[in-house]
Amino acid sequence: MSTFAERKRTIRRVPVKWIVLAAYVLLVLLSRWVTSADRQAKPEKAHRVELRQIPAASEKALPIVVIPRLPDGGREWNRTAVDLVKTASLARERGPVYAARWPTAHHRSRESMSVGHFAADILAALESQLGAGRFHLVGEGMGGMVALELASRHPGRVASLTLISAPGAQEYTLLGNAVANKFVYFFHHLPFVLLDVATPHFGLADQIPYNRGYSGVFFDSDLSEAKAALRGWNGPALIVHGRSDWITPVDAARYSARLMPQAKLVELEGGHGPDLAVAAASEVMRFIADADAGKAPVRPAAVPAAERYPELVASGGARFWILVLIIILCTFVAEDPTCLASGLLAAEGIIGFWWAALACTVGIFIGDMVLYALGRWLGRGALRRAPLKWIVKEHEIDRMAGWFGSPRGLLVIVSSRFIPASRVPTFVTAGILRLGLPRLALLLFVAALVWTPVLMLLGSALGPPFMEQFPRYKQYAAWIVIGLFALIWFLTHWVIPALTWRGRREIVMKIRRLLQPSGWPSAVLFLPVRLGVALISLRHRSLTAFASANPSFGRIGGFTGDSRSLLMRPFQRDSRCCPTLALSSDDSSDERVREALAFSAEHGFPLVCKPEVSENGAGLRIVRDGVALERLMRAAEEDVVLQPFVRGREFEVVWRRNPGRDDGRIMAIVEKRAVTVRGDGEQTLEELIWLDDRAVARAALFLRCHSRELTRVVPAGETVILNPTGSYGHGARCVHRPDLLTPELDAAVTSFAKRFPGLHFARFDLFSSSTEEFRAGRFTCTEVGGCCQVSSLIRDGSLRFTRSYGAVWDQLRACIDAGAANLAQNVRPVPLDELMARWSEANGRADRFAVSED
Repeated sequence: MSTFAERKRTIRRVPVKWIVLAAYVLLVLLSRWVTSADRQAKPEKAHRVELRQIPAASEKALPIVVIPRLPDGGREWNRTAVDLVKTASLARERGPVYAARWPTAHHRSRESMSVGHFAADILAALESQLGAGRFHLVGEGMGGMVALELASRHPGRVASLTLISAPGAQEYTLLGNAVANKFVYFFHHLPFVLLDVATPHFGLADQIPYNRGYSGVFFDSDLSEAKAALRGWNGPALIVHGRSDWITPVDAARYSARLMPQAKLVELEGGHGPDLAVAAASEVMRFIADADAGKAPVRPAAVPAAERYPELVASGGARFWILVLIIILCTFVAEDPTCLASGLLAAEGIIGFWWAALACTVGIFIGDMVLYALGRWLGRGALRRAPLKWIVKEHEIDRMAGWFGSPRGLLVIVSSRFIPASRVPTFVTAGILRLGLPRLALLLFVAALVWTPVLMLLGSALGPPFMEQFPRYKQYAAWIVIGLFALIWFLTHWVIPALTWRGRREIVMKIRRLLQPSGWPSAVLFLPVRLGVALISLRHRSLTAFASANPSFGRIGGFTGDSRSLLMRPFQRDSRCCPTLALSSDDSSDERVREALAFSAEHGFPLVCKPEVSENGAGLRIVRDGVALERLMRAAEEDVVLQPFVRGREFEVVWRRNPGRDDGRIMAIVEKRAVTVRGDGEQTLEELIWLDDRAVARAALFLRCHSRELTRVVPAGETVILNPTGSYGHGARCVHRPDLLTPELDAAVTSFAKRFPGLHFARFDLFSSSTEEFRAGRFTCTEVGGCCQVSSLIRDGSLRFTRSYGAVWDQLRACIDAGAANLAQNVRPVPLDELMARWSEANGRADRFAVSED
């Protein structure tokens, strides 16, 4: 049984970010469970519309139904209805007033949050309370579109229609186009969705006014038929709008009045919100009284469907500047989609082409300048803190700093505007290097001005034909928007880069990584291996059976996360073992420096500095002089291991033996080959990496590892080794070499492994000067891994999956069977919590590639 202190030490091994993430996920799951009752499909709750009645002054007058604006979750959601009641001059002539509350808090089981669905729900609620009689409709803001929908579907039930600050025709809403608006509403809706599904709110997110239901109304609603609904209403109508409304321009109300000639248009001083509704109360009550008395004008005949709509009012005045402001703000979120949407708006005649281009250019320029300012004011240290560290990697700064120092530095800044994923690091780097602002600002503005019309022309050319077909498929609008995003991503990440040589080489890199399974991410490639560990362990009725294969070897049998120096300790007296110095973070920095310098004096430079706990070469540093060594030792915040840098060819050997027997044999041999490029005296290192057919497959990794010397012109004949170490994580090639297995090598590895009697499964990293020396059994061991440290032969792209995975599964069975046999002999099992804590410590590192401490 583990003591409290041991469990505390175990927990401390888990990276803090993983603990925080686990706690956060647990809270989210708990929140979902607590609110599960509300998350079941309950149409009677999700579709229930709350009707709050205000007593009538006259039982003979028709009821008045008020549909409020959004958001409606506050305490004053029925304020407009109350204001109507307070209008004393006509209080005796009014009927009962009902305020209809949107059921946005219970949105999860609704098919849609569109205004059309709400109109059906409100009608059902009215019928249950008022019967089949007629009523007056008053809609405020988005509630006006619900009222319009209800009146359009059931004209015989609606005695009059009043629209207060209502959007009206689609062309006057936001960007003026259903598809273009979807882009904006998508980014508007996304934060609310994440708040609902990815935060532990325990139901509180449903109670606030601005929730997922609120944003879902805008995202799901399609106002493209608003013009037809407005022109189709023949009954009494009142339109009240504020002249300075910045959300819905007054031009929208004027256009609605043209579509309904019988409508009375009242323009008031003011903007958008409850204050306008208060000012409009007397007008509304007077209009309803006229409608009850039959004095309100109506349209005698319906407008023929073939009749053309009135011409749209071109953007001007406040609407024009509001639209320009919207375009500028949208560029901060998504530059290229906004340019395409603006081109579509220009093609529709909603805004002039060059005005839209200027708005996009200004928005993009402001965004670029903000990135420059972040780099200039916060400096390089900001790259190590959130949120910049998630967006810009430090090696990208090193690479671009080299570019800026070249004669083509300014060209890099301009060209980054046309290269996806390079804009943010380019502009942040320019700020960190404090490049001259006047000249840089001019270049950035010119680059944006060149790039913007190109995308806008594309949007104006392709947009109108698409919009002609959109009404037929508008029920799939959300999927169309997602498809457009995918198309834009494909254009910007595949088509546009293909126009340049480097872009084409990047495409080659992506295709090779995609088509070559051996190059897939470890999480994908080793998933069958991890499933195999779990399945075979369950067969032995112990999840940690594999960790008992090597009793007392390290802390957890040599599994991932075990201490390197502890695993090397049993072999230190063997001359074939690489000298190893373990340095503890508990010691003082002076003591660490003294021991490290003494070790370097004995073994010379370069040295390899590794974390005690890591995987696949993460955190490894190559130290080439005493100054760098002292700096590294003083900055170290974890236990580290020092070793001499061993030259030669590297091999990975998996070895096993049966418990209780004096046997042992090699199961697999993998050679770790270096990836090299040869200089020609003309090409830079970066160009050589992109040119090499083998290096291009992992060009992104090699550019990261050599970010400080990418602009160096490699002399003719000089060979540059791209992978700093023999780890696949650093770019080495893994080649299965069963031809190297000889009786001499097998005997040498077995005698070396038996230095620790309890070792039954191990993986050794061995160096030798040549394959002949290796076959003869002469090698130097630099690292030892224990249980389930299977071979990397699945990284050999020349092998079929059936062969490579078959060999790895044989290794897993050998390890787990040995562990099960030891457990049967009453060997103490390894605690699961310690096993997972050490594994998470090894896999939770952010420094995944090696660098030289020059």
